[in-house]
Amino acid sequence: MSHEMSETRSRSDEAAELASRFTAAWANPDVDRFVSLLADDVRLMQPVTPVVVGRAAARREFARLLQWLPDLHGIVDAWSATGNTLLIAWRLRFTLGRGPYELRIVDRIVFRDGVIAEREAYFDSLRFLLTTLSRPSAWPGYLRYRGYLPGAASR
Repeated sequence: MSHEMSETRSRSDEAAELASRFTAAWANPDVDRFVSLLADDVRLMQPVTPVVVGRAAARREFARLLQWLPDLHGIVDAWSATGNTLLIAWRLRFTLGRGPYELRIVDRIVFRDGVIAEREAYFDSLRFLLTTLSRPSAWPGYLRYRGYLPGAASR
């Protein structure tokens, strides 16, 4: 087997392992499990929020997220990988205000050494914001999470 084919196979195995760990982490959310997926210098990007850089900042962000949405969990629908890039189509489910909500997401993940070096999430942030605005009982938690009300964990 050529070196190139061997490298492709190991990257494919690395992508499959990371997709499996990602699936397990979001199925049963836990801050330590999330952080174990990340490189020390990770960059996490998503609509409408500042870029999170580094494992310590990611740990704080995941802790804040789970404090705001304690019933949060994710379901992976599909994934695909090319080289060191993994695409994951998945859904987050949680209670927003007093009702259920599902957020469909596609993550573009760049990985190295079996962990996430960079992740950019793509989702309909306008639909999420409009739903949040239509559910007044969701406002205090969301505003606290975003740091606009007292009691928010520091960023």
